[in-house]
Amino acid sequence: MLYYDFYGYEGFKALFGLEKRENGTVVRKNRILLSHLKNPALLRYCREHDDYALLHIYDMADLQKKVMDAVIESGKGDEKLPYRVELIGKTYYSSQYQTDESKGVCEDLDKSSVRYINVERNRVFKKRAGKFMRGLILETEIGKLLSPSVVNWISGDVFTQNWWTYTHGKSPDMELHVNKEFWKIYDSNCCKGNFGSCMVDENRTSFYRDSVKAKAAYITDKTGLIVARSILFTDVTDQDGNKWRLLERQYSSGGDDVLKRLLIDKLIQGDYIDGYKIVGASCHEANAFVDIHGNSLSDKKFEIDCDLELEDTLSYQDSFKWYSYNLNKAYNYENSHYSYNLDTTDLNLYGDTDDDEDDGEWDDYHQYHCSETICCYRNGIEIWVDSENLDDFIWIESAQEYHHENDCACCDECGTHILLDDAMCSKVTEEYYCCKECMEKAENEFKRKNWHYSEYDDEWYEDYTDITYIHVWNEQECSYQDKSINVDTLCRLLKNEEAWEFGEDIFDKVNPSTNLPYGYKLKKEINHEYTIIEEAV
Repeated sequence: MLYYDFYGYEGFKALFGLEKRENGTVVRKNRILLSHLKNPALLRYCREHDDYALLHIYDMADLQKKVMDAVIESGKGDEKLPYRVELIGKTYYSSQYQTDESKGVCEDLDKSSVRYINVERNRVFKKRAGKFMRGLILETEIGKLLSPSVVNWISGDVFTQNWWTYTHGKSPDMELHVNKEFWKIYDSNCCKGNFGSCMVDENRTSFYRDSVKAKAAYITDKTGLIVARSILFTDVTDQDGNKWRLLERQYSSGGDDVLKRLLIDKLIQGDYIDGYKIVGASCHEANAFVDIHGNSLSDKKFEIDCDLELEDTLSYQDSFKWYSYNLNKAYNYENSHYSYNLDTTDLNLYGDTDDDEDDGEWDDYHQYHCSETICCYRNGIEIWVDSENLDDFIWIESAQEYHHENDCACCDECGTHILLDDAMCSKVTEEYYCCKECMEKAENEFKRKNWHYSEYDDEWYEDYTDITYIHVWNEQECSYQDKSINVDTLCRLLKNEEAWEFGEDIFDKVNPSTNLPYGYKLKKEINHEYTIIEEAV
């Protein structure tokens, strides 16, 4: 605890304490951040360098920004990483990859992949965005110190979604709307698919129209259906009296985080917001806001005007959930003024409900109630997911567990699903495999189809210019046979006088009595005016 600043044990509990979910499950808050801070290798590095910036982190937004800044700086100063990789306005450094003028964007506009140059092969490839970023991070000194859950979260969740949003650009298929039509964003007939919100079709939108200063912010696809939406609080005040326009927690079709980021990106481009609730891990935390540059606002104490009578309609609040009836204020932090909690599905402050039926169990991943949940893992963290909606999770037979698809890899040879941390990545095919046997089998097949074989060396070579031919003497048949050979091997044989060159032909053995290849005869060529005698060299 000497190297951290949690303001005592109470501060630690507030940040990482256990909390009980609506389905009765007890979970620890900010697990990814805690695994980062508990990392012995990172602590040892900070002590050796007397720099504790990477340990003085208190929220997920700060974790994301400080870690990535540290990774970039670590690569920038490393002579072993000479090549530049430019992605979304930032420059990373690598020993094996670099980007060209496309800056990672694929020619076929594949939004899930990054285009890059393999320096060793001097060829262009593309790789899944998350896998590519994971490789860049782990090349750096700082990246090697990070816990697997942090690396998986940043590469698999954060970067993958940011990359999709970046490559999507200003798509004509997606249109931004900012208005007062709150009823529309909570009407399932206007939304595409399940948004996983407890307030859909509950007719609670009068809260936003009558009790607070807000707007509905959403994007629609080419069919006109809403694919991502949020509430924009237009008049928020911090503890210093500064005014903010803050975007609440976002919801999207199927819980797609990429669509949430696209909504945020369009709002920033349109100058509608000054800050927003982070996407992904810890988005349910009341103070998990960042400004439009990604800087954490978790230390800000925000409040809004909220005019509620006891019988007025409520709508579930993620952030401004501490309400002072006397002051007509709602806060995103607990304080002595508050008298009611607004993070409730009650109909009003009296505590009335629409019905007395049990909501069922709570799905941590999709953020809705369901009939039954099952234990799954995301970024190595245990979460409970609707047993009827496991599309984003993969059953790992070896672990007998469900893991999020971004944490898994599929063996390119046998099709077995494995955890990404347990997978073997081939430098030849650049695919993942479950074992050495599968990787060697796939590499041999890949080389057979795409590379060039040297019979003399019994080796495969990627470039056809690496291969030439030599005449090899066969004692049994008493004749020379043509065999492919690596150019470097041939040069070595010539240098060591283990092979001899005659004209354009090279032989591995000569007749000791003539110092010429077996059966080799001097040729005479008669020209009209003179005679040329070809001499054996």
